[in-house]
Amino acid sequence: MIDYSPFWAMLASRKISTYDLEYTYNFNPAEISRLKHNHNYTLLSIERYCRLFQCDLTDIVTFTDD
Repeated sequence: MIDYSPFWAMLASRKISTYDLEYTYNFNPAEISRLKHNHNYTLLSIERYCRLFQCDLTDIVTFTDD
């Protein structure tokens, strides 16, 4: 299973809200919703997040067995 909880933990540690994601970082509200509900993303999107927040892949996503 794909889990984006590291992404939300990283944002919390940097004091970045979902409001900031939408209005400061220009995330689409649907994109935020997909992240909240652990929907699939392309690696290109995840790479964009890594570059935007200057972090590693493991700061964004983890993979677990169901």
